[in-house]
Order: sequence, then structure tokens, then C-alpha cells
Amino acid sequence: MADPRVLLSRLADPDARRAAGRALLVACAAGFAVTLALLAAGGGLHRWVFALLVWGALVFVPLRILIESAQTLGARARRAVAAEVAADPRRYERPAYLPFVVASLADRGPPPPRICTPAHARQAAEAAAALLERIHRSGRDAEVHRGALRALVAAVARAAADVSATATGGAAGNIQARWDGARALGALSVLTSIVGAAFDDRWGAPADLPELDGRALDDYLAAALDYCDEAALQVDALPWTEPSLATSTDAHGVVAAWQAFLAAGLPAPRALAAFLDALLGAATV
Repeated sequence: MADPRVLLSRLADPDARRAAGRALLVACAAGFAVTLALLAAGGGLHRWVFALLVWGALVFVPLRILIESAQTLGARARRAVAAEVAADPRRYERPAYLPFVVASLADRGPPPPRICTPAHARQAAEAAAALLERIHRSGRDAEVHRGALRALVAAVARAAADVSATATGGAAGNIQARWDGARALGALSVLTSIVGAAFDDRWGAPADLPELDGRALDDYLAAALDYCDEAALQVDALPWTEPSLATSTDAHGVVAAWQAFLAAGLPAPRALAAFLDALLGAATV
């Protein structure tokens, strides 16, 4: 059974409250339609105004106000659960706790580049939580985690090279393509940072990433994040000059699936599942 505090903590998020409000509206509309059908069957359809008042004023409006007022309670519940999660040695094995783990790691990691929006940061966090859950379900947690991280690093390198080609080549005048590529690179770098920090946190040491040739993952991601704003905000952008990574992973499919997920917005369970499939399919375990 889900922890009620976890469910309540979700209402601290404005997006979650809006989603709950939409669900409530749909439920009340369905209830009103059923009531109309029953009234029509009993010859009392002329009472539809009364039914509308009941579902609108007595059901929808009070519950909608209750959802919005739950913001403070949700924030308190989130802090309480986050403190409990931080002390739980099995936090990576409990799917309901993973969003709290990811939020803590994201807070300690690098911020998204300026070209990214808060929605991109939320998508990176959701993808990280879903990936960590998939890793646990694999039954080979450490191996798959390391393989997924290597595939992410290869995808970051591929995305950076693509952005550089768009920003400095013959298509440099297409500013929308530059922005889209830079946002994808920035959000992917944030995702990679979270997954890398999760490896350190869970296994007690950084992952061995031969592709980086001894370089720290954080340093490489910092360069990628800096390049996002360089490529997106500078008229005459400089090219991506980081050395090519020695990787056998074909990252084109991973980058394409990531861009599709970003374009789909949230919620996008199918696009997220397609990205995870592409990423874990490209992972070197």
C-alpha cells in the first residue's frame, strides 16, 4: 500500500495539483452525465439545474479548493518523507521513494543551462527516476547502472557534436534548431549528472567510465552544460572542441528518443518508455 504521505507530498507540485484538478473535473462531469441519464430514465430531466448545482457547487468547487489548500500540507509531507528516504539504505529499491532520491541528487548537482526551461528539468528528473526503477528491476543493478551511465555519456557526446554542427555549420542561421538541440543537450546532461550521482551514492564510488579516459564525469558534463548556452545564445558560436570519446555505442537512436520525449512534454509515458528502451538497448554492461 502506498504511503499516504508520499501521495500527499505530490500536491506540493503545481503540476500535480493541476493534474488532480483536471481529474476531478472529468470525474464530476462524468457524475453529472450519469445523473442526467438517471433523471431522464425517471422522467425528471427538468431537474438538471439542481444536478448541475450539486456536482458543481457542492462537489467540484469544495474539492478543488481542498486540492489547492493541500500545497502547504504537501510541502510538509515532502520534507518529512525526504528526511526518511535519506536515511533508508533500501531507498533505491522502493519505486515510491525514487522521486525523492532524484530530487535530492538534482539539488546537489549542476543547474540546467539558461536555455532550458523548468519543464526540461522536470523531464530529466522523471527520466532519472524511471531509469533507476528499471535498473533495480533488471536484477543486475550495478552492472546495468554502469552500462546505462556509459550510454548516457556517449549520448551527451553525440548531442554536443550535433549541436556544434548546427551552430557553426551551414545551418547556423536556423536559430530554432540550435535552441532545440541545446535544450536537448542540457536536459540530457542534467539527467546524466543525476544518474552518475546516484551511482556514487548507491555503490560508494564513481562508476568506471573508460570513455572518459580518467577524466571526472562532472568535469565533462560541466563542459557540455557550458556549451549549451554558448551554442544557443552566441550569434557566432564556437565549435565543440572536447575530444571525441572512444565509444562503441551508437548514440544516434538514444539522442533521437530523448528529443522525442522532450517534445512530447509531461506526462508522456510512451515516449519515456521508448527512450529508456533505446538507452538500455545501447548500454554496454
